[in-house]
Amino acid sequence: MRIDVVIATYNRASLIGRAIGSFAANTWDGPARLIVVDNNSSDGTRAAVAAAQAAHPAADVQYLFEPQRGKAYALNHGIARSEADVVAFYDDDERLAPDWLSVLAEEFADPAVAFAGGPVRPDWSAAAPGWMPKAGYGGVLSLVNNGPDRRRYGEPGFKGMLIGANAAIRRSVLRDVGPFTQQYQWAEDREMYGRLLRAGAAGHYVPRLVVYHHVPPKRLTKDYFRRWAHAEGRTNGSALPTLDAGAGPPPRSALGAPLWMWRQALGSAGRAA
Repeated sequence: MRIDVVIATYNRASLIGRAIGSFAANTWDGPARLIVVDNNSSDGTRAAVAAAQAAHPAADVQYLFEPQRGKAYALNHGIARSEADVVAFYDDDERLAPDWLSVLAEEFADPAVAFAGGPVRPDWSAAAPGWMPKAGYGGVLSLVNNGPDRRRYGEPGFKGMLIGANAAIRRSVLRDVGPFTQQYQWAEDREMYGRLLRAGAAGHYVPRLVVYHHVPPKRLTKDYFRRWAHAEGRTNGSALPTLDAGAGPPPRSALGAPLWMWRQALGSAGRAA
């Protein structure tokens, strides 16, 4: 089995070396390549990638440049240049657990497995503030914790979904379902997940498949949480019926938002009052 790993990066010259180093430090001895797609950065990303390549000469690291801004464009560029049986993804501000590739190889040794994802744990740059919600807001910091058990995505009672920060898809399945969409900015992974489920592809949440996400201080502010929640609400209101794996006809709406969201907002306002 061969694994190609794709990172889309934009203006993360200060972090991309760490991401590449974690790939190079993985303990799996099978064939694996890291494809770093520079999404038209302006901060010295190319030089940072070259420095990481020089620092880790034994690792197979390829640099590509994608001039069209948008993560989906960068991911699709990397996928188009990949040749492996499995195409995996993590982000430029993350680092892989040392056994990440080994766990992927074990998971995809079963030919019935079409895709896989796993936990995204915090790599704190500052202490978490006391006001931060204890649960329900992991998405604000791009964190994922769906429990200690291996679960099948889409099964009743399991609300986890595949996210691009820690994901792998069998190449033959990617050919069947098609590339990432450019239609939904910030939600290309959610849309891909829906397509995978609608195609009947079998995927699993794998607790041992761990990545660590850098959490900068600027994300640990109330203002950031508010802005994220606002953007997420707009995405949910306009795109969720299309993105949902089991989406049926679009729900009834008023002023551009589904009626169920208005009911939820009024209920929350009443409780707050």
